[in-house]
Amino acid sequence: MSLAPRVAYYFEPDSVLEGEYWNVFREAGVRDVSLERHIRQAFSGRIHTEYVIAEQGIREMLVAWRANTVLIKWVKLVLCLDWFAVHFPDATVVQTIRHPVPLALSWRPRGWDPGHHLGLMLSQPELIEGPLKPYVSVMQDAETFWEQAGAFWGAISLMQLRQHRPGWFLREHEWYCMEPVDRIRELVDQTGLEWTDKIGRFVLGEDRAASGPGYGENRDPRTEVHKWEKKVTRRELDELESVVRRFDLPFYRGLDPEAFWQAPTT
Repeated sequence: MSLAPRVAYYFEPDSVLEGEYWNVFREAGVRDVSLERHIRQAFSGRIHTEYVIAEQGIREMLVAWRANTVLIKWVKLVLCLDWFAVHFPDATVVQTIRHPVPLALSWRPRGWDPGHHLGLMLSQPELIEGPLKPYVSVMQDAETFWEQAGAFWGAISLMQLRQHRPGWFLREHEWYCMEPVDRIRELVDQTGLEWTDKIGRFVLGEDRAASGPGYGENRDPRTEVHKWEKKVTRRELDELESVVRRFDLPFYRGLDPEAFWQAPTT
């Protein structure tokens, strides 16, 4: 989507927020001046650390002020979606759910601890006495890496689903990967952006750049759906699934990466 014409893209500007905002829950009616200021700065392109503009080239930075659309990727503010909907009702929101196994596998080399992030959620009374109250024991009882990863994923995915609003777009990462060109193009069209052949080549891993938009590893997304299956043991899968199923989510039933919550539209 960042490759669409007249789009100014900012990569994870929430990375500059203090740790107190990582997976923080904000109810819709709460006033949070600092968070509101951060989001307005992001939308106006006034957060431009090296990390935030990592996927922009010189050309994109120079023409950003002429953009029709500001596109922002957030990863730490998932629990603020109800709050965001109230304070920024005109924004278009695209939510993505990723399969819990490759998500957990991406954490391990980075040394990320799902137990730490579980603790952050369990420390918020508004969250554990509110929407996550039925799942507190599930989260508290998770002990191994895979159990904690399952509990974290379950809680975050549950909140994504509960905060989803009409007119927003919620899909699994793997759903896009199965038919990447058609489904990404549908999303581009539905969000009012302009499709180009460059986007199609990028989606199929045929057109990558050394820096700026399109930077990254060449890969066909269709190979991403199942590639993790030989990287985990049966025991690890059992530990993860034993926790995930207690959230009773419509995503990836039985850890099947092709079990999607809605029937395909294309």
